[in-house]
Amino acid sequence: MYSILLILLAIKNMEIDNRRKFQRIDFDGKVDLKFVNYSYDSCPVKNISLTGLFIEGNFLKRKAINCHVQIFHKDKHGNNSLRALARVVWKNNEGIGLQFTAMTFENYLLLQTTLINKAKESEPILRELPDNSPFLISNL
Repeated sequence: MYSILLILLAIKNMEIDNRRKFQRIDFDGKVDLKFVNYSYDSCPVKNISLTGLFIEGNFLKRKAINCHVQIFHKDKHGNNSLRALARVVWKNNEGIGLQFTAMTFENYLLLQTTLINKAKESEPILRELPDNSPFLISNL
């Protein structure tokens, strides 16, 4: 019985490690979300990583729902926005977690640059950048 509990604990720790593979960076920005039948505009982004973002707010959407995201730095002016496809991977009373599923190569480069520039220390971000993107690169 004790060994089964240790195995379950090890599996749970592996899941947490996999979820936190990339560093989260605090991000002072907004995001527009477009789901199939509904949209949310100017939602506050709490943090962002190479694989997704956490958005504050009360959302009706369930896990595994896909959406289009457009992320803005502080305001919606200019062409300085990042566009991607994502899916809801978790939801709680504070907001939702989205995982990026696809974006253009240009947006991927913008995401990397944003993470490097917004990080307190850029070196850890540079070390964790993978050789291949963690999601589909497409022409959306």
